[in-house]
Amino acid sequence: MKILIIDSSLEDREQLKFLLNLGGHFELFCVDSISKAFKLLGIEGSRDMLSQSYDLIIIDIFMEGGKGIPACETIKSISHLKDIPLIAVTETVSMEHMLMAFEVGVSDYISKPLENKIELIPRVNSALNLKKEMEIRKAREKDLRKMTALLEASNRKLQGANRMLKDMATIDSLTGVANRRFFELFIRMEWKVALRKKTCISVLLADIDYFKAYNDVYGHQRGDKCLKLFASALKNSLKRPSDVVARYGGEEFIVLLPDTHQDGAEVMARRMQSMVHDLKIRHSGSTVSSRLTFSMGISSLVPDAKTTIEFLIATADKALYQAKHEGRNRFAVYRPENGSSL
Repeated sequence: MKILIIDSSLEDREQLKFLLNLGGHFELFCVDSISKAFKLLGIEGSRDMLSQSYDLIIIDIFMEGGKGIPACETIKSISHLKDIPLIAVTETVSMEHMLMAFEVGVSDYISKPLENKIELIPRVNSALNLKKEMEIRKAREKDLRKMTALLEASNRKLQGANRMLKDMATIDSLTGVANRRFFELFIRMEWKVALRKKTCISVLLADIDYFKAYNDVYGHQRGDKCLKLFASALKNSLKRPSDVVARYGGEEFIVLLPDTHQDGAEVMARRMQSMVHDLKIRHSGSTVSSRLTFSMGISSLVPDAKTTIEFLIATADKALYQAKHEGRNRFAVYRPENGSSL
């Protein structure tokens, strides 16, 4: 452990060295002025002059006309020095001077003359042990901060992984819209709301016209790209957060419009037709258009005790079949009294 002795008296410095050697302390550095001490400590001049780091400083607080106390205050104000314990050496042990010394950070004191001041050794050992404990505590705190930072980073990664897993469970990996599993969960929730509030709910079932022929002509990679663009067009047509489009299977997509009557569903269907038309995707394998088109079935109802979700989707599917039967590239609306019609 390195000890710095700051004392203008050669005799006192030698006495301190002798006593400290008795206590087993041999890494001793002595200076006879505060300015020299400041240079060693890196307070005056460049930090490059700081050749040693010290574990304890013993200073005569009355040296140079009482400049020892301000020197202690300066040392304690420096971030890389503030944890070094200070022991004051004083000729006059007065309450006033001791209070001043303790206020600026001195942890202990010993009075002069120094002959036979054997009590210096346990006081020095106590100060050095305190310094060591502080260093251990700081190291532990640093490790704890590091562990906390690692734990927080791990938690962020875990949260990200959980979000990814949730997305994987609810988002169609190819098209980026909701998958069928999410749609089935979501429609159950909206069905309960509509049943309670007695509001109308609409389902639109869309199927790309002659998609198998599209894959045959352009290949499956182009087919996948076509599905992505088509899904985006449907999704971008939606106006409310409660509206949902999901991939129902293959080239078939389903749209849920809560609190929407048949007229509103037809408006949405026309908007989707326009959005898909604006994609200008060539489809030479189609017999209804040179561009990509789709057929759609619409079903709307106000849920009650006699109706079910399965019935709503089945009637939308029936309307879709009607749209295909009538030539594709159109939508049909399910009407219970007449079956399916435009």
